[in-house]
Formats: sequence, structure tokens, C-alpha cells
Amino acid sequence: MATYPEADMKGSTLMILILSLPLPATASHTWSGIDLCEVHKDKLPPGLTVESLPDSQSPEASLLQRFCTQCHNLPGPDRHTAAEWREVASKMFLLMDVSHRFGGLMGRVETMQKQEQERLLAYLQHHAMQSIDQEAPADIHRLNHPWLTRIWVLGPFLLLTGLGLLRWWRDRHTDKNHA
Repeated sequence: MATYPEADMKGSTLMILILSLPLPATASHTWSGIDLCEVHKDKLPPGLTVESLPDSQSPEASLLQRFCTQCHNLPGPDRHTAAEWREVASKMFLLMDVSHRFGGLMGRVETMQKQEQERLLAYLQHHAMQSIDQEAPADIHRLNHPWLTRIWVLGPFLLLTGLGLLRWWRDRHTDKNHA
């Protein structure tokens, strides 16, 4: 009976891709002995409460409390300038989305709807720290692209997957040449 190497390779490639998917983990629980939510807690000082936020009774302050404390302590809006909040929030929304969809080290976290993201960002920027130079340099706007952030987040995963496939292909062809 004839075997088709293409079909065998497709099956093997599919199996490798399935095995390389990140394993889901519940937020605030360890995964491979690491709880990244606990690791990130020290990135922000503890003790800030919702009551101490500006407009503490607003729905936006509630959004900050509900979503941002899933993996770190409550941040104050005056922690960054308005321009910095745009970049920080973009990265956090992307990280939340990836963690929600794929699980992994951050666990499965609850995500915000687009309208909630916009309201939270407006709240953070409205109450942001005043920058020394209110005019943002042109370089900030040029470097603040969502696709650049996505590439930065996915780059290591794609690199490791590619290296694994290259190693598998090399080993498979080396075995055929020596047989």
C-alpha cells in the first residue's frame, strides 16, 4: 500500500500546531508554578481604593476597578499623562483580549466592550497627570500604531513556533537521509 508523505506531513504539522497552543489557566491561579497576576501586583502600589479615585461614583471608576484589578493593583489616573494612557491602555486592552481568547500565563480574564474601553480611556485621560510639555512630539504619534503593538506581542510566539517547526523539519529530513 502506498503512503503519501504530504498527508503524513499535514497531519504532523496540524498536531504540532495544536500542541503549541497555549494552555488556558484561570486568572489568579498558578500556571506552571507562576501566577502572573500576583507577579504584577507589585507594579502598582497597594492601598488605592475606588473611593479615592476622582469621580469615584462614576461608571468609569467602576470600570477601572472591575477590569484593571484582575491582574494588578488599582492604578490611579494620575499615574500617566493623557498621551501615555493612550499607549498603556492600548497594550492592556490587547493583553486582556489575548488572555481572554487564549488563556495562558495571564489566565482567562474578563474583557471590555469597545464602548467601555473608550469610556475608560476618556476617564483616564481626563484625570491624567499633566505633562510638562502639553504638545506631544510628532514621534509619539508616529510610533503609536496598534499593529506595532500586535507584532510586539505575537513576535516571540511566532518566532518560537517557527523555530520548533524548523527543528522538526530538519530532524525529519536528517532521519530520511541517514536511513
